Amino acid sequence: MPALTIDDFKPFSVTCELRYKNAFLIYDRTGQVLQDIKNNFTNIAVTSGSPQQTAWVAEEGSFTLELGACRFTANRLDKNGESFAKHCEVFFDAVATQMEIGVFTRIGLRYIARRECKSLDEAKTAIASMSLANLKPTRRFNSSDSPTEILFRWEDKEIGAFVRLKAETAEIKLSAPPEMSEYVPKIDKEISFVTLDVDYYTVAPVEREQWNPLEWVPQKLRTIRKESDGILLGSK
Repeated sequence: MPALTIDDFKPFSVTCELRYKNAFLIYDRTGQVLQDIKNNFTNIAVTSGSPQQTAWVAEEGSFTLELGACRFTANRLDKNGESFAKHCEVFFDAVATQMEIGVFTRIGLRYIARRECKSLDEAKTAIASMSLANLKPTRRFNSSDSPTEILFRWEDKEIGAFVRLKAETAEIKLSAPPEMSEYVPKIDKEISFVTLDVDYYTVAPVEREQWNPLEWVPQKLRTIRKESDGILLGSK
């Protein structure tokens, strides 16, 4: 099987997450965060709410605000990640301001992409052909000859990265309401793919004034793509 490159994978989701020491102002100011960001997003609405966690969704993506973390996730990623970065800036600035957060204990960017395959066996073959585990193909633990999931982690005192490659299958089931079943076909199928899951994060605390999502997010997305490509191509 020819070597895979990062261009063989289609972005599935990207998430930026901030962690911080418990922000107890969440109990008083969650509504104000929503008030501050609502004009920057389309059809924003609350999907769940509790004293320690509230979630919103808009056409641009989904938001979560928790006692010790907040995150923004998008399933549509523009080429350079600039629009995604702007959405992060609006949300995170509102959270940091209302929760009076001066230091982030962790900043993470998680990028998930998929390479669709004809079958799960083809996805497994793609993983096996990479030989990333540097192990001879042989039956292990009375299971398969090759691993179907490979995980790596790099970390020092400043930066860390977690990379996962996995062969997997997702089920898609869709049934129309009874009154429409005659006109809308039922969908019941499986899709197989190789998943590339990269979590790139800071280890050392970061001062709020030192972090600019408009610069950091696009830069880290480029790094993720470059390093992922190097891992994929380096396996050959």
